[in-house]
Amino acid sequence: MAVKQVFRVGVDVGGTNTDCVILNPEEADKPQRGIRSAFKTPTTPDVTYGIAKAIEGAISGCTDVSRGSISAVMIGTTHFINAIVQADADSLRKVAVFRICGPYTKENPAFLDFPPILARIMNGHVAYLDGGLEFDMREIMPLDEDQVRAECKKVIAKGITDIAVCGVFSPLDIEGRHEARVRKIILEEMPDADVVLSRDIGQLGFLERENATILNTSILKFARHTIRGFKRAMSALGLSCPLFLTQNDGTIIAADAAENTPIKTFNSGPTNSMSGAGYLAGLDTASGQLPNAQVIVADVGGTTCDVCALLPSGFPRQAGTWVDIGGVRCAFPMPEVQSIALGGGTKVEKHSDGKVYVGPESVGHRLLQEGLVFGGSTLTTTDIVVASGNEKIGDVSRVADVPEDVVHDARLRIKQLLENAIDSMKLSADDCICVMVGGGSIIQMDDLKGVGQIIRPQFHDCANAVGAAIARVSGQIDIVKVLEGLDEDKVIEEVCAEARQRAIDAGADPANVKITEIENLPLQYVQMRASRLVVKAAGPLSAKSLLTSDPLWTHNPGHAVNSTHPQETPPKIAKSTNATKDLRDFIGSPSAHINIATYRPEVDHNGTWWVSEIDCEFLATGSSILACGGGGPGYMCYMAARAALQKGHRMPVVDIASLPDDTWVLGNISYGAPTVTLERTPSGTEGIDATDALLTMFPGVTMGAQIALEIGGMNAIRPLLTGIHYNVPTVDADFMGRAYPRLYIKTPCLYDVPAFPATQADGNGNVVTVNKATSIRKVEKIHRKAGAELGLFSQLVIPPMSIATARRVGCLGTMSLAWYIGRAVYQAKQEKTDIMKAVVQANPGGKVLYTGKIVNVHRYVSSGGYTEGAVRLKPIGSDEREYGDELDGAETRDLHFPFQNEYLFAELIDPETPNSALNASDRDTKKRMPDAGNVVAMVPDLISLVGTDGYALGTQDLRYGVRVSVVSFVANPHWYTERGVATGGPREFGYDMEFKPLGPAYYEPKRVMEEFRPAQ
Repeated sequence: MAVKQVFRVGVDVGGTNTDCVILNPEEADKPQRGIRSAFKTPTTPDVTYGIAKAIEGAISGCTDVSRGSISAVMIGTTHFINAIVQADADSLRKVAVFRICGPYTKENPAFLDFPPILARIMNGHVAYLDGGLEFDMREIMPLDEDQVRAECKKVIAKGITDIAVCGVFSPLDIEGRHEARVRKIILEEMPDADVVLSRDIGQLGFLERENATILNTSILKFARHTIRGFKRAMSALGLSCPLFLTQNDGTIIAADAAENTPIKTFNSGPTNSMSGAGYLAGLDTASGQLPNAQVIVADVGGTTCDVCALLPSGFPRQAGTWVDIGGVRCAFPMPEVQSIALGGGTKVEKHSDGKVYVGPESVGHRLLQEGLVFGGSTLTTTDIVVASGNEKIGDVSRVADVPEDVVHDARLRIKQLLENAIDSMKLSADDCICVMVGGGSIIQMDDLKGVGQIIRPQFHDCANAVGAAIARVSGQIDIVKVLEGLDEDKVIEEVCAEARQRAIDAGADPANVKITEIENLPLQYVQMRASRLVVKAAGPLSAKSLLTSDPLWTHNPGHAVNSTHPQETPPKIAKSTNATKDLRDFIGSPSAHINIATYRPEVDHNGTWWVSEIDCEFLATGSSILACGGGGPGYMCYMAARAALQKGHRMPVVDIASLPDDTWVLGNISYGAPTVTLERTPSGTEGIDATDALLTMFPGVTMGAQIALEIGGMNAIRPLLTGIHYNVPTVDADFMGRAYPRLYIKTPCLYDVPAFPATQADGNGNVVTVNKATSIRKVEKIHRKAGAELGLFSQLVIPPMSIATARRVGCLGTMSLAWYIGRAVYQAKQEKTDIMKAVVQANPGGKVLYTGKIVNVHRYVSSGGYTEGAVRLKPIGSDEREYGDELDGAETRDLHFPFQNEYLFAELIDPETPNSALNASDRDTKKRMPDAGNVVAMVPDLISLVGTDGYALGTQDLRYGVRVSVVSFVANPHWYTERGVATGGPREFGYDMEFKPLGPAYYEPKRVMEEFRPAQ
């Protein structure tokens, strides 16, 4: 009789221990939640041995489980990310980066936003290659094969064999025209090289995709050895069932595929731990619901502690548009996890200055050899636990002589590290419930400030392995669809159905497959309306499907799985070889090192504000909120500004009142599509080329200052960068008070201030000037058409203006306003107060309208070439609410936002209203008129969608499932005039309705220069 294959083996390979559980999903309703056996063993240098011992131990502990009854093995690991977090030079390799970019991206060089220590370890070589693609797949420049071969020779001379290739717009390069060709050339010159293409790692968003590709490349050989060790372990045990690795988003991937993209499994350990903790705590059962309080999971291993907010559904809170991996910004769908270098094997040292340091180094897997209580010579946090009398582990006598002050100070530091990590995930300062899991959780010895209750569920020390065993199966579709003449909703549903079917074909339970991600990326300025659709579905693994599943590799007892590597050396376990103790070497955020409440920006006696890196951070965040969904992604300008400051440049900002009336001021603005600005990042010469060209038409003008043409997004910081080149200050003002999508929707045009000649430049040597036109709207049309030819991203400069005129027609104090809003966000995060309330307090002319989750994003390109669409929010459901959410009398209606680069209005709608009734799906579709009584905010007032991290989402960042709050501000009085409403109100965007003011009076921004100017 055939043996029923029902059991799942979940394995977690940590830096210190390897855990294994055997679980029967058909017994999830029983007290032990289907867990038949659990086993823990120290992680060993020989991964094959460690895996085999863990699985063998779990099987031996369960007499009714045979090898033939095991349907699948799922392995999750923090192994790879440990090397990143610890900056382990033994496991990370030098990487050569080949950017296929032409003249672009150079304002943000590779490794720019890496923590200093990782940049030193990984940065082996950076090559800027001719080539790259425009948004419509035209070549920026032809690929130069000789140039690629010349760079290969440089890389060979440096002894580097790991190469990351990142081309502009490569994710849309279905034919493999550039990245694939470059890989082919590299392998001709370097047959033994490992070449990773960015299109295989991530989607649009050049900097984040490149960062992820670099990390994947640096860890590739270490990961490959590790995964092959997993296979050898299964072979040695006689298991022939499928082998999976868990991915960052909680789904599983075949082991062979994971060898090439290990970064997709980087954060699977924390993900598994969070879902495993929720499962063990019974949060998916009616009887297991926890009280109405915020719930935080802390998973303490041997090397790291991973902290995440857990929803009552048992799943972790998702991150926003990007995530932090070892201090590096990457774009991945994964939970919002804070990782710190604290675990059971973390080293404790007293230095000559008398201070006791805990970490960041760890003995990791060698705890049983190096820890004092185990006969070693290294003092670890586990030794501190034993010395404190909280546990009897190993030889207690070996820590009897540890000085009391060392024990006391180390214990206090452990407590502080845990409190800070938990606080980083909380949304309020109120006490939370902490679900403490992981084998290293014994280091939590004291009550934690801000934690009202600590729960350690059964099998808490193997929550990662439990999460691996219950991981889901996914299916993904990435396809370009022509939508002309079709019902877009129907097309998307068909693609969703195909994604669901792929998940089912991969082994997911048909009854429980859900869509987890929808990306709708219109292809702009194409003859036929078309869109790239990326849809992902996931569901729990079906036991039935595994009965007929073929193994993912062939079982051959006694032999290595990969016969081409019979003598393969076992991988080393990540361990820190770094001697530095300066956390600034590991953390890139300037404001992380200060007390924000007491921070004072540098303002001199003349009232000049000298912008610092901290100020840039505040400005970037504040301007993202004032951008109202537009303004382009500000991160790249923020990092470029930081790089300039680090090189010694100075960035002065002055109040407009301090400049003589006859001073000439100029400004430049990013001109193009948000999707392009995320991908074809600037060269840094665009604005300078346009300004120089325009000034030739005004021979009597000498520039005295720069000004932001809009305060939203990247355009808020751009004048600071341009001002460096011309050695002029930036005026604390702009010409929109927000962001708008058209050249003529700016305050000078409300007063007939000349708007041409106007010049735009693309950074590739192309400059276009409209010297004369019949109207400003005609100038807009001409520049838009030219902008498409220039690749949908350029910098545009309008004519010089006197300070006297700028003072009369500008929106004053907006640089300061952005700074105050940004500071409020970071201070609220640091002090654990409500971020949205802090934002409104920083700009009292506003209100929080709604908190919800994005459930639909619709995009299309209008007949005018603008990216239009709508986003729909639903209220936070009962299983998704977190502590602090309003439960009584909460809004039950959905919120609908049409946008045209920026959000146009916010409308409450019946939750039963179909998307097809709301969204235009054709360029010529007449826009639906909303019920005016349900509109809660509209242009020209400001509307912004802000993520849980306090950073606003641009329309290019919108994606399914992200939690946001909606905030609205009263517009500058210029926009409340009759002409202002006509120019920037709803009718300008095709909605024939009367403007409905937000309500409060306009808030006149206070000035940074006034508040912080030294007393005379």
